Amino acid sequence: MNIYKVLPSLDRERQMKLWHKAQSSQWSAEDINWAAPQRLTSDRTKDGLARILTPVLMGEQAALYSVSSLIPILGHRSEVGAQFFLTTWAVDEARHTELFTRFYGRLDRQPMSIRRFPSGYFVQSEIRSEDPGTWLAGVLVSEVAAKHITQELLRLDLDPVLSEISDGILVDEARHLAFNHIYLEDLFAGLFRKAHGDGASYAAETSARLESVLSKIPAVFAALQGDLIEVGIDPEKLFADIAAEARERLQSSIDRGERVAVRRTLESSLTAAADAR
Repeated sequence: MNIYKVLPSLDRERQMKLWHKAQSSQWSAEDINWAAPQRLTSDRTKDGLARILTPVLMGEQAALYSVSSLIPILGHRSEVGAQFFLTTWAVDEARHTELFTRFYGRLDRQPMSIRRFPSGYFVQSEIRSEDPGTWLAGVLVSEVAAKHITQELLRLDLDPVLSEISDGILVDEARHLAFNHIYLEDLFAGLFRKAHGDGASYAAETSARLESVLSKIPAVFAALQGDLIEVGIDPEKLFADIAAEARERLQSSIDRGERVAVRRTLESSLTAAADAR
């Protein structure tokens, strides 16, 4: 039997602030101007774009499933602020899934099947975890990749509807990345304060998860190399940018968590010394 607190704790101020921001930033596929004239006229470009968007759509669906499965896990841990935010993250992923599904209808194309595109499936299967911290380390790669790919689609401005979708998704991804940092920083702060070895061990575990997911990305871009180059995206630069940002973001969460732990330990020691006088 699951036991829930009658009065949950809402003391994670930064998580609660993101939760409130997420509520006020919601939007719908119905807000998109689907009637805008198509700028894409070449069948070859449409075919290539349908292939390029396949891992994006797969990532949105996979994130929806994994986020939804973590909501009750956070509830069982009484991590209510994080649980609240993940409900909006799930809504975001559902919206993105609907948007890209409808855009495929606009293209009159189909995404590649898993059988034809196993590398995309392998990336998403590597991310899934029932531990929030290791999941966030893995999904960090997917979220950073979504950010960079969406920025490229916005830069290329291939179709007005796709650009409008990309603009909205970038706002959502910024919130997801902010939560990723806040949650991991708090997690590492608690572990480092408990014992430095615990923090260092979990830092190694999450870093290994991130590297494992990153190692699967080149195969995805290799499968799409011709299509990416055709529309004006450099796959090697894209991967380098994704890898650099994902590593930097995770390391920042680790470092900041460790600094917070040191500061809190010092503050506790000073308070104890003052009380002892």
